[in-house]
Amino acid sequence: MIQNIRAAAADIDMTLTAKGAGLPEVTMEAFRILHAHGVKLGLATGRELDNRLYDQWKTWNMEFPFDFLIGMNGGMLWDEAHGNFWNMDLIPEEEMKKILYDMMPIIEKYEVSVNVEGGGNHAAMHIKGELFASMIRHGWKFDDYTGDVEGFCQKPCYKFLFRTTPDVEQMIRQRIAEKWSDRYQAVGTFPGTVEMIAKEINKGAGLEKYAAINDIDMKDIISFGDNENDNSLLQVSGWGVCLADGGQSTKDCADDITEQSCEEGGVGHYLMDRWIIPNGWC
Repeated sequence: MIQNIRAAAADIDMTLTAKGAGLPEVTMEAFRILHAHGVKLGLATGRELDNRLYDQWKTWNMEFPFDFLIGMNGGMLWDEAHGNFWNMDLIPEEEMKKILYDMMPIIEKYEVSVNVEGGGNHAAMHIKGELFASMIRHGWKFDDYTGDVEGFCQKPCYKFLFRTTPDVEQMIRQRIAEKWSDRYQAVGTFPGTVEMIAKEINKGAGLEKYAAINDIDMKDIISFGDNENDNSLLQVSGWGVCLADGGQSTKDCADDITEQSCEEGGVGHYLMDRWIIPNGWC
């Protein structure tokens, strides 16, 4: 178990909370106690950093803001001391077109939901299922360019997201590996959802950048996640924890697994039972 916690980082969806849900009370209390003892608290998400994330602490009715935010799966970094101190490069429009034209046979045949994030680009194709649910949940408005590659690629972006069935997801992963693996990677963020993002970008690298600029030893960081895009986060931390209802690949690379699920407040219970209570912090 980690000996000295100076920072804690956690994924949001299906780690801290169920999608669109509030922060469990036990996790709120654990964060309050860690904060009172000087532990830096941060979110590590696949979402683009925007006002919603800067104000996430208010949405959850917390008494204080987060100390740092890792967005775009490690491609965007913000902290209290340095502001927005690092952003990944946007994918140019012509590169986006090459990718999308290459993927269109799969997208059109199986009506794969596609959208992009970053650069103010809200383009999407086949807005249905989880993509439609995401739009409603977050209050986003996608611009529908189903079948229109040129219209879709009018603005640069950070990454592509494909939402489909598990078998078609494997086709997309295979295509990325065969054609684009020199520059891009396929990363799962939720069952049936796979992202195409620059090869060097991951949450673990983002956390390392945050730690380096704030003089925090990685061995003194605890992290929490539930899915493939969290694996690097858990691997670089001094102690990485997967949620009980997380994916198998994430459980395999974690140092430990919570006893409770995400909806049961697994992160909060773990912090209380394994660190806060044993150390007499409560």
